[in-house]
Amino acid sequence: MSMQCNVCGSDLGVPIYESESARSLTSLCELADARARVWSCAVCSHLRSPRMPDQAAYYATEYRISLGADDEDQIYEVRGDQVVYRTEHQIDTLFARLDPKHGALMLDYGCAKAAGPQRILQRRPDIVMHLFDVSDMYRDHWKRLVPLDRTAVDETPPEWQERFDIVTSFFAIEHMEEPRIVVARMAALLKAGGTLYGIVPDTFGNVADFVVSDHVNHFTHPSLSRLLASCGFGDLAIDASAHRGALVFTARKGAPSSQTNDAVAPVREQSLRLADYWRGLGSRLRASEERLASLPTAIYGAGFYGSWICSALSRPEQIRCFLDRSPFEQGRRRFGKPIVRPDQLPDDVGALYVGLNPAIARDTLANATFLERRKVELVFLDGAGA
Repeated sequence: MSMQCNVCGSDLGVPIYESESARSLTSLCELADARARVWSCAVCSHLRSPRMPDQAAYYATEYRISLGADDEDQIYEVRGDQVVYRTEHQIDTLFARLDPKHGALMLDYGCAKAAGPQRILQRRPDIVMHLFDVSDMYRDHWKRLVPLDRTAVDETPPEWQERFDIVTSFFAIEHMEEPRIVVARMAALLKAGGTLYGIVPDTFGNVADFVVSDHVNHFTHPSLSRLLASCGFGDLAIDASAHRGALVFTARKGAPSSQTNDAVAPVREQSLRLADYWRGLGSRLRASEERLASLPTAIYGAGFYGSWICSALSRPEQIRCFLDRSPFEQGRRRFGKPIVRPDQLPDDVGALYVGLNPAIARDTLANATFLERRKVELVFLDGAGA
């Protein structure tokens, strides 16, 4: 399969990773009938995967993110007894970096149900918010927030050209097969000197991004910098620490190019190591599965990591349930297994696969009160069986 880089157009050669399974997992934890494959660009270090079959139809009608309830959201972190949701943290991060002028014209590009814009307007009702997405399934949410003439689906109106002070994009560009075209469109919507603010996954800070089948782009610092500079942006700032597992960026339209001179070779080496990690993870999990064969087991985390664990096991029927802190997940089922509160862990479960980002998994379980006075073996993804 011939592939070109989505950022610089270079030929990519053979993939650096191909999953052993003929099926992969989407960001919504649904199985897709295609292998996960990843290519790495030797020129700009960008990582890409193939487009999904019928991609346009998928996002227009099937990609129903957080539509189970009006306030449905994903957990970002748990601080003691306080659950911090992703949208809340995203907007905290935005306002720590931007101070929009009174009455600023803002467009959220790829807004889905507009949870981010809703939070923005709660803090700054003076902002004149506009919404754009490739699907009209979210219109019921939009119309509660802004007049429908400030919304658009598929194409933005001609009168929106060079109109906005700020364009935002929260976890959207990773899904777009032609990011150069999309980011250039965002630039065209901004006034001269306008600001583009966005967040994309950091595949090294959240290693799951590497194998998510509907993420056609897996950005690195050099590739994101190159993308923004090639679309006419300067004053680039890319932050890998403000939002765990993500790259937060700001860029100004028409500013002198400030593309960083990141060394590509070390990033490529890091990508190859990540490919090795995923190439061996399934077999390491199944080795743990054999060792724990006599014990009833469960999975902590009903998100992507936990779902991937369940899909990789030889005998998923041994899994009793998923545990999850999110009230939006509790009561649902994943792969036929119930999702319950952590304190509802069945008494006979003797082993727990930890389906969390390895960057936070050990600290999270070290502070898990539901495991007090329980003898449960933990299997972590940073060394399955450890």
